Amino acid sequence: MPVMLKTDSRAGADFQVCIVGNRRDAHLWVAQVPGRAEAGNPAYWFYTDSRADADHSIYIVASRAGADLNICYVETRGEAGWRVAEHPLKDIL
Repeated sequence: MPVMLKTDSRAGADFQVCIVGNRRDAHLWVAQVPGRAEAGNPAYWFYTDSRADADHSIYIVASRAGADLNICYVETRGEAGWRVAEHPLKDIL
């Protein structure tokens, strides 16, 4: 379940994420969900302000080259999902 905490510290993050505007540049298309219970799919992310409630902490980077994962937000859950066949974070999220 991807319950995410956005952190201001690169050192305190589990991984670094770049939010891209072009879907072709994303490894994962992400649908933001309104509650923890709805984050049952790796592509459905719920954001929390509590480190204790988070499954992962992420640091947002500006460059795709400096990111562990490139994501693009999508409007519907039906669109959300992995866009690459293999990725090191597939088994983690």
